[in-house]
Amino acid sequence: VCCNYLPVLQALRTAMAMTGGSQVLRRLLLLSFGMSLWHQSSADAPADPTLSGMLAKIASGEFNNNFFDGETLNSVPKDEKEAAAGCLLDKIGAIVTESGVEEFANDLMVDVAACCTKDTSDCQADVTGAYDLLAQARDKTSKPKDVAPKIAALLIKAVTKRVTAEQVKASHSHYLKKCLGEPDVCTMQMLKGKSEL
Repeated sequence: VCCNYLPVLQALRTAMAMTGGSQVLRRLLLLSFGMSLWHQSSADAPADPTLSGMLAKIASGEFNNNFFDGETLNSVPKDEKEAAAGCLLDKIGAIVTESGVEEFANDLMVDVAACCTKDTSDCQADVTGAYDLLAQARDKTSKPKDVAPKIAALLIKAVTKRVTAEQVKASHSHYLKKCLGEPDVCTMQMLKGKSEL
């Protein structure tokens, strides 16, 4: 166990001593500690602050290529543009329904970069702004809650260059009708609403 966990281990020992011998409480504390360690070990290493740098790290094998389209399209992608669109749609869903920017910005950076391993040149041009905002959210130079809808809006613009709403499953097609104007005016309420506000 690395030195980073020493304060946590000391707190765990103190908490266990305070349980008064209750085996149930001790087991719950140990389970909680184990889950915490698993969560920390399952997260991605710090992503590169730039999309081009992150793509280079994926290409070199330093990071796994987490490309995943979430099966958001109605049919198998016919080319790399559609594949990238499906992947980006999955990340839009994570931003809106899972609070991805607030909860796991670094992992989202790795995953968004993986989307751009397809249709790389155009994807990089279309997604760099969103990636830069993700880096700001991760580094706390921008408030994650404030930039999350802007990031989603920028990704929506990138997706609409690659597929139409008719090509997208209902679970994600509604995003392509939202926040089509300036990204700065997009809100999470607009993204979560039934129709464009």
